Amino acid sequence: MSDKTANTEQDTHQPAPNDRRDMLRKLAIGGAGAAAGAMLASHGTVSAGDQGGTQIDGNAVELGETNTATLPTVIDFTPAATPSEGPSAFSAGGYVPPADSPFPGGVGGYGDDTIPNGVHGSTTAAAGFGVVAANLSPAAVGDDPVPTAQAVTSPNGAHLLLLAGSVAGPTPGKHVAGEVYVDSDGTLWFTVPAETPDEVRFVKLAGTPTAGSYHAIAPQRAYDSRQPNYTERGLMEPNSTRVISVADGHSADGTVTIADAIPAGATAVLINLTAANMTSPNFLSVAAGDTDSTETSLLNWGPGDIQIANSITIPVDAERQIKVFCGNQTGSTDVIIDVFGFYL
Repeated sequence: MSDKTANTEQDTHQPAPNDRRDMLRKLAIGGAGAAAGAMLASHGTVSAGDQGGTQIDGNAVELGETNTATLPTVIDFTPAATPSEGPSAFSAGGYVPPADSPFPGGVGGYGDDTIPNGVHGSTTAAAGFGVVAANLSPAAVGDDPVPTAQAVTSPNGAHLLLLAGSVAGPTPGKHVAGEVYVDSDGTLWFTVPAETPDEVRFVKLAGTPTAGSYHAIAPQRAYDSRQPNYTERGLMEPNSTRVISVADGHSADGTVTIADAIPAGATAVLINLTAANMTSPNFLSVAAGDTDSTETSLLNWGPGDIQIANSITIPVDAERQIKVFCGNQTGSTDVIIDVFGFYL
């Protein structure tokens, strides 16, 4: 048994079967795995002492008791077994895990049928974390694995990493289906099986470059240029633009009936755009409210058309606005916008 602490004492007291407390007091572990195993399995002797021989009262580890030390308690030990002989250098649990248990580590907690959780951490600090894990290895290069600060695994190989990594987009190296991670751009990715065996495909779940999850709503009238209760109303002339809010739902005459039907933070909306009362041929385009120009078209009408509609999913600006562009031909038109859902 290797012991790095100084001024240790041998405690040869053999406790009564029901008196564990005396046996466990003042325990600073040397060769922690072997000492703890001997103590719990056979009630044998253990090596005990204070940290660094400083004789600080209460600095020893007292299992089941409150540590009264004013300085931090440190367990200083040399692993009793090499990593190949066990899953962790220091282990606690209801059974002896096999050597090939997932994620061998410096400290391991292993539950069994009577201990449902392997490791638990909690805090009441508002800015704290229940469990903190960090991998301080440099950023990966080429096909090397990306350093993982926190990983959750199952026998099927699913992993969870929610601390932003150093690589934008899909990370290099070998992956398994079921991984979830955040890249350096803050985008959330998920891996699914690919057609090629032992390969995965990366699916972008959410992030600043994406629209996020779709939320269907009861259809809402967002704008109708024919009605009096809108700031801008009347026909749109050729070569004109109009910035229109899609945030609220309106009644038939343009009165707001549902404020924030499209919530703040929405990135895109599904709309139906209708042109009505057209005077002659032209077209309409639509884009986010802060867009300067567009070379696209959504609606095109010809001679004799009096109403035409089309649907589109379109980004919105930070104020939940879109911009409608009337084309460079001769026709003017009324504009009607209905909203069916949004992305957040």
